[in-house]
Amino acid sequence: MRRKKVVQTEVDPATDARPRHIADRRSIPLKDLVREELRSYADRLEGDIETDPAFEIIGCWDLKGKNWSERKDWRP
Repeated sequence: MRRKKVVQTEVDPATDARPRHIADRRSIPLKDLVREELRSYADRLEGDIETDPAFEIIGCWDLKGKNWSERKDWRP
């Protein structure tokens, strides 16, 4: 069985009321709802990072020497 981490934070009453209401409506424990939403948020955020245009430029240049990162004498 995988070990779980305990995550604890403080929120204002209005922020607390919304997930409690959703958990009650869905008849599930609040911690299950929060766990599901945290996983969903992390998946969505990682997806946004993977589609970041900044990462698309990596490796797009045709450099002379082509192996600068592998050379021991990398300084010109």
